[in-house]
Amino acid sequence: MYVTLTILFLILLLLFVFYGWGLIIRRSGQRDDESGEKCSLCRQRFPLESLVEREIGDYKLLHFCTGCIDELSRDAKNLPTHNYQ
Repeated sequence: MYVTLTILFLILLLLFVFYGWGLIIRRSGQRDDESGEKCSLCRQRFPLESLVEREIGDYKLLHFCTGCIDELSRDAKNLPTHNYQ
């Protein structure tokens, strides 16, 4: 009796493992289909051609959209100026 239940449990466990594995494989394939990159500031996805790339350090690559660049430019122009002498 216990042997039968153990075998049934192992079969169900294997079925759940293979089902979960299939879900993981399908989801990872969908990520490759997405085109473009995310802006490093607003996290919205844009085509790579419309983003500005900047390398920080030896390996970190950041992408910026034009909307975020314009907003940063406006903020930088509104900064108070200090005359240090």
